[in-house]
Amino acid sequence: MRPNSPMRFAGIDHVVLQVTQRERALHFYTQILGLTVERVIEDLQIYQLRCGQHLIDLRVLPEGKKLAEKDERGVDHLCLLLQADMDAVVQYLREQNVPIVFGPVELYGATGFGTSIYVMDPDGHTLELKVAYAQYPVRTTAAEAMAGLTRPTAKP
Repeated sequence: MRPNSPMRFAGIDHVVLQVTQRERALHFYTQILGLTVERVIEDLQIYQLRCGQHLIDLRVLPEGKKLAEKDERGVDHLCLLLQADMDAVVQYLREQNVPIVFGPVELYGATGFGTSIYVMDPDGHTLELKVAYAQYPVRTTAAEAMAGLTRPTAKP
């Protein structure tokens, strides 16, 4: 049973990623991914980037500080929803020498199933880039298709 909470969530406003080198991170997020710097909080070394209706903040670590190892950071990946043709995205990223570490693959998320690829930013943060539709035909049987029309039964 859910508590009688006054909170009704509309989504995620922003995420903050810690980065080690400002220019390298800004180049990746603005010049390669195409996000725009919307605001800079200079004394905190935070760069707020517009990502659709949301923000990604890049917080530059002070000199001499380093990021924890990937498996110790507490976040596995960040999924960014695209309005794009996945074939064109894959080709573009290859031209930019951005390795695709996984995919394209059909995955489930907040908008349902869609086609995703995974890339790494310069600081080793994993980004899932996802389009909200199946870019490639899903091949199945009638029985599998019918089974996928309903949610699995909840277990007590």
